[in-house]
Amino acid sequence: MYTIDANRFMNSVLGLTLAAGALVFLLTLVLAMIGGPRLARVRSYLYMFSGLFGAFAVAVAVLGFRGQKSGDRPWHVFLDMKYQPKYTSQGQSRFFADGRSNRHPPSNTVPFDGTDYAADAGRHEAPNPDFLRADARYFTGVANPDQKDKDGVPAKPVWKDGVLAGEGYFVNHVPAEAVTAAGGWEPLLKRGQQQFGVHCAVCHGASGRGGGGEVAYGIVGAKGLSVAPSNLTGPDVQAQTDGQLFNSITNGVRNMPAYAHQVKVQDRWAIVAHVRVLQYAAGR
Repeated sequence: MYTIDANRFMNSVLGLTLAAGALVFLLTLVLAMIGGPRLARVRSYLYMFSGLFGAFAVAVAVLGFRGQKSGDRPWHVFLDMKYQPKYTSQGQSRFFADGRSNRHPPSNTVPFDGTDYAADAGRHEAPNPDFLRADARYFTGVANPDQKDKDGVPAKPVWKDGVLAGEGYFVNHVPAEAVTAAGGWEPLLKRGQQQFGVHCAVCHGASGRGGGGEVAYGIVGAKGLSVAPSNLTGPDVQAQTDGQLFNSITNGVRNMPAYAHQVKVQDRWAIVAHVRVLQYAAGR
């Protein structure tokens, strides 16, 4: 955005100012050695400028140049709220069992209407149901949370004649709310392609085929990961429902970490839709 390095520019200005001060100081010494009443007025001005440049040089020597780093503790003239007893973001807390100061919102809480400032959470004419995240199908990809076996394994969807006939634990398809929020399938797929390129292609490759070593389609896979990134166009991933793919992106699976902290819900559904496009393209 900027074509000029601000630190380099300001340090250049400081250097030129210090150089000018050094010249004034040398000129003052020369005229002081010459002496004579005819140069008294000139010397008085030079003494004044030498004092000003000298004070400036001392300030630069103490404070340093712009962008200069230091391991010393910063100066705090007014301590104000920086040192008040409080928890900082991502700080620790011995009060809670998990040791975190940041707390998750309690489940099943009542949605609220944002904050006093529109920049914080936005203003709404009515309570925002998204704050409650009550729609499990959209926010978690879960259709039937009670459908698990005795070992806690989510139930698989119902297939009939090669067609999905019923939902298991996860939703079978991208929820209609995700399509509506995107403005239709076309913008949803475009967003999914963009987000896949940002978060997923580095391991799975732009084609989604993953792999490792010489056959890797992603940058990370080519660097010799102990476990090759999955082929998202393979039959095992194709057999998964959209909700299960959404859950894998949200919570991670095997060696793949969770992406819920950096990819919002709407974009996760967009990525799922794009994965289906890659699967269709690979099958042709």
